[in-house]
Amino acid sequence: MTYTQYLEKVQEDVLEGIKENQDATLKSIESFRELAAAYPTTVPAFPKLEGYPSATELIEKSFEFTHKLLDLRKDYAIKFAEIVETAQKQVLDATVRQPKSHKHN
Repeated sequence: MTYTQYLEKVQEDVLEGIKENQDATLKSIESFRELAAAYPTTVPAFPKLEGYPSATELIEKSFEFTHKLLDLRKDYAIKFAEIVETAQKQVLDATVRQPKSHKHN
């Protein structure tokens, strides 16, 4: 297994574990909601605030921003890595072109 394959496997396992935990949490919350709905309540419903986004809309907008931010950071990191790789290649090329002197002092 190559290093890249190992990293991909670890990442897949981590994401799968997170998804399984999220699914279990959502299932528990849904069960609680169903149980609570079966009992009458005298607590008034939380009013929708006019002019404010719903929780779902707020989450969607937050993730849109996060995706844009991650894309921006990714582009920066790739360009930075390309500059470093070019510099490394230039140093190696310069070293190959100028053989070391075999003079001894």
